[in-house]
This record gives sequence, structure tokens and C-alpha cells, in this order.
Amino acid sequence: MGIDLHNLNFLAHAQDLGVSFERTLAIGRQALFVEDRALQAHAQLRKLPPLQMPPAPVPYFEPLIEQWFGGRQVDAVDASPYENARLIHDMNLPWPEGTDARGHYDAVLDFGCLEHVFNFPVAWRNCVDLCRVGGHVLHALPANNLSGHGFYQFSPELFFNLYQPAHGFEVRAVFFALRADEQHWWRVASPLVVRRRVNLCNSHEVYVLVLARKLHEPGVLPAPQQSDYAQGDWVEAAAAPPAPSRWQRPLAAVGALDTARRMRARWQALKAAGLSLPAPDYERVRIAALLAR
Repeated sequence: MGIDLHNLNFLAHAQDLGVSFERTLAIGRQALFVEDRALQAHAQLRKLPPLQMPPAPVPYFEPLIEQWFGGRQVDAVDASPYENARLIHDMNLPWPEGTDARGHYDAVLDFGCLEHVFNFPVAWRNCVDLCRVGGHVLHALPANNLSGHGFYQFSPELFFNLYQPAHGFEVRAVFFALRADEQHWWRVASPLVVRRRVNLCNSHEVYVLVLARKLHEPGVLPAPQQSDYAQGDWVEAAAAPPAPSRWQRPLAAVGALDTARRMRARWQALKAAGLSLPAPDYERVRIAALLAR
């Protein structure tokens, strides 16, 4: 768990969108994984003073939030005290009612934590309950080619579905970030808007960055249903097997359809080895242009 360069840039983008970090809570005490040269470049881009970090074996995130993002109360919650988090709580369990932390924080940061918590629905609801109305929840979580890193990898579909206005939330940004490309993000189309699945198959480690605002207390929420199983005519239309396409029919007639499909899959895998993500569902964004002041 920690703040790398993508997460630092995501904090800056959230700040530009008006997110307050005055009272910030991190899920897990976040270490700072940004090299000094990259910190200096970020300070120059954003016209910030040099970051003053106290000498310590592990640089933690509190000075960063305080000096560059206006944090006045910066806390962390963890399941154990081994990294000296101020709040101790197992996120598999609901946050206790009646505590001062509930509804207290302007920003709740889930940077590389909830993939390690087995009871994700409870852990996610804790994040929401700790955030004040009008505050924001920020996620930076594994999305693709990180199997084995934690319990889960996350689809953007999940967050577009969870953070619906009908549930008391507003999605303000969803990006894919490739670990191999620190210069760009990819803005993700909402499957609820484009009315189709927004799929990705590539050969790079990909993280999903999510910014959502809490509009009101959500109360008891229904279990999410994937959008193409829950929306309008998708629900009402009679299901029918897809008809073979024009190029599939002659191949099927000679028993070569499966071979052709395998060859196409290999070709698609070769194309996915690059850094580009498929348009129109993914729009490339140059981070420096997005953050320049």
C-alpha cells in the first residue's frame, strides 16, 4: 500500500476538481513510493514548494498530504498497529456505529488496500461511511494482469455501478493507468452510458483510478447488478443466440471455424502487447497537460 507517481498525479487531478483533503483518511498507512527526482518534477509542474520529509526508514504519506494538499488532519486505519496507524480496525467488519470517524473525512484514500480485504462489500461500505456528505472516495486498485497480487482485480463496471446517483454518489473520474506508461492515463467509458461491456485484454499491469463524490447518506443499498443485465431493453429483450457472420459460415462448413478463432485470438494478443488501449471505450489523456498550472 502506498502512493506511487500515478497516485500522486491522481491526488493532484482530484485537487484540481475541487476535492478537499483537509481531513484525509487512508485505508492502510500509505508509504510514499515516488523518487526524489519525480517529486521535484511534480513540484515544478504544479508550482509547489519543495516537499520536506522527516528522516525516517520509511517515508509515509502524512507530510505529502499536509504540505501539498492542505491536509490538517491526516489519519490512517489498519487492521494492526505494526505501521502505527492511528485507527485500528479490521475492514472485513462493519465500522462501529456511533464513532466520531463515521462521516468525518473529506477524502478517503483506498490506494492498493481493498484488493487485500476478503469481505470487499463491507470494506467498501466502510470507506463510504467514513466519508462525509460532499466528500470524496478515491480508489487506485489492480484491474488487469495482476492476478496473485491480492484477492481481487477490479473492473470499472463495479465502480460505475456502485457509485450511481440513485445510490447517493457521483462518479467524477475513472481512468486506467498502465504501470509501464507514467505519461498517460486512459479515460474509461461508462458501460451504463455506452450500453455495452467495456472490455480490456492486454499484456500490461493496469490499475483503475476512481474518484467519486458522496452526495448523501446512501442508507441500505441493493446488491449491484451488472449493467447489461439490469438496464431497460437489455432486460426486456428476448435472448437469442448470435447468428454466424458472413465470414464464419464458410469456415464452419469446412470445420475450420475454431482454428480461425484461435488465430484471431493470437493476433489480438500480439496487438495488445503495445501501450495503446482500444478506442472508443478508452481515451488517452496526457497527464502533464491535465495537471499543468
